[in-house]
Amino acid sequence: MIGDLVYFTGYEVENPPEAHRVGVVVGIPVDDPAFQVYQVLWAKSNVVVGVSAKHLELAYTKNV
Repeated sequence: MIGDLVYFTGYEVENPPEAHRVGVVVGIPVDDPAFQVYQVLWAKSNVVVGVSAKHLELAYTKNV
């Protein structure tokens, strides 16, 4: 959901993974549910990047 704090768990070819370690979801996929790309604002670089859902993990857990 928009506002979720996420970790980047994938890989990067051009930039070191530390550059995009923790971020906030600012946009959710609406076009193709099979290929979910979330827009994430990364804290360290202050850049919004589209990231596949398979490379994101929630940075917190919620005990209910």
